[in-house]
Amino acid sequence: MEDLELVPAETLLESPYDGNVARLLDRAVAERPDQIAIEHAGETVTYRAFADLVERYTHGFRALGLEPEDRVCVYIPNGIAFCAVIWACCRGGIVASPLNPAYRRREIEYQVDHADATAIVVAGEASEHVVSAVADLETEIVSTSVDSSHASLSELAASDRATDVDGDLVERSDDDVLLQPYTSGTTGNPKGVLLTHRNFRVQIAQSVSSYSASPIKGDGLIILPMYHITGLLQMMASLCAGRTLHLMRPDQWNPERVLELLEKHDIPAFVGVATMFNDLLEAYDPDEYDLEALVRAGQGGDKLPKPVQREFEETFGVSLSEGYGLTETTAATHTVRWSTLGNRPGSVGQPVGHTRSKIVDEDGEEVGVGEEGEILIAGPQVMKGYYENPEANEAVFTEDGFFRSGDIGSRDADNYYYIKGREKEMILTAGYNVYPREIENALYDHPAVLEAAVFGVPDERRGETVAAAVVPTDGESLEADEVEAYVLGELAPYKHPRYVEVREELPKTGSGKIRKTILREEFRETYDTE
Repeated sequence: MEDLELVPAETLLESPYDGNVARLLDRAVAERPDQIAIEHAGETVTYRAFADLVERYTHGFRALGLEPEDRVCVYIPNGIAFCAVIWACCRGGIVASPLNPAYRRREIEYQVDHADATAIVVAGEASEHVVSAVADLETEIVSTSVDSSHASLSELAASDRATDVDGDLVERSDDDVLLQPYTSGTTGNPKGVLLTHRNFRVQIAQSVSSYSASPIKGDGLIILPMYHITGLLQMMASLCAGRTLHLMRPDQWNPERVLELLEKHDIPAFVGVATMFNDLLEAYDPDEYDLEALVRAGQGGDKLPKPVQREFEETFGVSLSEGYGLTETTAATHTVRWSTLGNRPGSVGQPVGHTRSKIVDEDGEEVGVGEEGEILIAGPQVMKGYYENPEANEAVFTEDGFFRSGDIGSRDADNYYYIKGREKEMILTAGYNVYPREIENALYDHPAVLEAAVFGVPDERRGETVAAAVVPTDGESLEADEVEAYVLGELAPYKHPRYVEVREELPKTGSGKIRKTILREEFRETYDTE
């Protein structure tokens, strides 16, 4: 593979690559139009063909009447269609808001409504969850498939409505919003994160510059969900670097298939979560797979157990390093990969080059080396703010412009950071963020539930898993398996509680607050979840 012209990262922030991030993709298309851009499930598309698909989808959005700054929800799993829709939104100045394709009615309806989405894009026919979610909203269902009964982006692009519609790239400024993913805290509803063209460009530029200057070249592989910021940024950066990108769907995770792809395409790097590395270790047979091309692996999302890290590195003969980042920071803010003094097991590394970070106590005063406190972050990759949520914005930013991560950590004398825990109650299970309040809200909608408490307990495979204790309404009968089935019907499968107890009462403080710490310890002892 011929390399794209080596360009210093700072040059990718200036003309002709400033403004709309889609210009970085245009650069790759111009350099290698006939190279395969994406491969998924046996289907391939060249850079030229992908650019044509993106332009047609952009025409389709405009034929639908969408204008810059309009919101479009994207309910599509990993695949070529997802990539094209995201880039079409980017090119047209439209703000994409990806949804987890495992979401059900309640979750879809909230995000579509809160985002003020004009349309929701699906692949193929819209599921019953989508149809019922938007039934009372002024949101149009649009499909990437011409076989759908809904409006088709391709047909819209080819229709008379699109004849006089300009399909050229829309000018965007640094501060214009490119993406609006949703994240949640321990209280209240999920929040829309406003990520700008500059947020993405600084992250993409660093990745492209690092790749083009590296002696390690090769195809890319994405198995992480691309509705999530890590997988999405990985997709955008890989295509801007002119790589051939192989995609898999996380719900179709198959370690043997991953090993086959790594070998067949000489893929030099793999990014996953801790459970994936466990599975790869179990599936790997050195006599069956030749992974000589694999030179590094990285993980994020959940804590990497040191025994897993050591065994993976010994078995595969490559470095497995950690990183740290949030949706609000457009993914990575700290990484071992780019740290100056190499890998340090247990650490997420030093702040990346354009990032300022510090650790403060409860009074906002910076603490010393080895002391614990909240991790604060500042830099050009930090979000613009939360959508329509001034109270949250005021709470999450300090007076000097640092973003409060809500995570507790420490740093050593060489400025390597170590994550100690989460200040918030968020449960991190197999790389997915699960928020107790969301599940509790769903449980309280059940007519037989009087009280509910949801919390995380340790799990050997997932890191953490979801547990729930409920009290039934007087006179109502309630079984644990009924509670599990109900949550499965309301929310994404990974959010349902694996451990459920129906109790007569829940432990409480003198002021009436449920004592989750007691419940958590009781569940750990009862179910031996260590």
